[in-house]
Amino acid sequence: MKLEYLFILIILSYSCARKDDGLYEIDPRTFIENKITLTDIADDIKYIPLDNSIPFVNFKYVLTSDFFYISAKEIGILKFDRQGRLIKKIGNPGRGPGEFTYGIKFAVDEITGNVFVRDRADLTKVYSKNGTFLREISLNNKTGDIIGWSGDIEIFNSLLFFPNSLGPGNSKYAWAFLDTLGNVVALKENSVPTFQTNAGREAHIYKFEDKLFYFNYFNDTVFTISTDLSYEPKYLFAKGDHRWPKTGITTKSLAETNAQIYKTFDPGTVFETKRFLILQYGYLDIGATCFINKKTKETFLPIKLDESHKQYIRIRKYTSDLINDLDGGMIFKSFNYYFEDGEEYFTTLINPPDLKFYVSSNDFTNSTPKYPEKKKALEKLANSINETDNPILVLIKLKK
Repeated sequence: MKLEYLFILIILSYSCARKDDGLYEIDPRTFIENKITLTDIADDIKYIPLDNSIPFVNFKYVLTSDFFYISAKEIGILKFDRQGRLIKKIGNPGRGPGEFTYGIKFAVDEITGNVFVRDRADLTKVYSKNGTFLREISLNNKTGDIIGWSGDIEIFNSLLFFPNSLGPGNSKYAWAFLDTLGNVVALKENSVPTFQTNAGREAHIYKFEDKLFYFNYFNDTVFTISTDLSYEPKYLFAKGDHRWPKTGITTKSLAETNAQIYKTFDPGTVFETKRFLILQYGYLDIGATCFINKKTKETFLPIKLDESHKQYIRIRKYTSDLINDLDGGMIFKSFNYYFEDGEEYFTTLINPPDLKFYVSSNDFTNSTPKYPEKKKALEKLANSINETDNPILVLIKLKK
């Protein structure tokens, strides 16, 4: 009897520990479609047209307290002031000294103003705030791991952070910290057993408050990293057949590939605000954004049927429908998080042709937003820009 009693105690203790470990489990199979609109989470919106002196196609962008940076295809990194005026072009695409081949992903050190541009998988080009080329850092040479490094980069606690996607399944490390001269400071060993896949995805990173967050498609954990570089699990991805496979995906035809991807949970982006854990993802028919209340764990999944859905082109029938009832403007399908002076923001970029088309639509004409004066200002902005203008930066101030 004593042994049986001890066994029961052990089981109960383990169960209580798992229940109270504080880890929220992210499971797209349990998300509930609750209505949420922009006025439920935000109370102001601002549009900043970007200088048109250099036309560009945009990729990643970085907003700082003084400047706005954007990677422009076949041009370089463009640096704007917070009013949208072009200040400088940093770096040049090419194969010569100080040039980069890709330059899509980059990070900015707000203390020094230096810009760190990812080139090929292992190389990072470093430029001063004035655009002077300073040095090149080879990640492969520093870590000895040539597999799986994602193209992204982040500045955290004045160090360079490089995430690893685990590549085809045999990466040594999950992430690496280097100083800004390229010296290794810390390496996190990969804890996922070796596997083989042809269907890798990039690892993802985001910052919230004073911590850095990391996850990849093959681990079940979203890690949080503190300024002393210690780390711990923060969220879990629920296990199941819906998870991204650690095996190959058939690529004999687009239809067959799509059919396999359709069945998998694809967490494209995860980030958070003080109120919400936010997940932009694809799973089965849905490609949308889910808002999860961090206190109550209630989910909000604003979706609509995408009438333009074509099975051979797109594999998700339902898309995000976060209605913009602040000013009646465009529906925002994707956005980033930004924090400044005690205020939280969503940021996104919109293209002038899309804005002009929407403002001329019946949806905009018939909208009754909370702030009618902002609707008039948006209409005036749309009528003042040309379709060939550069994108417009949008700042959405969140409620406290």
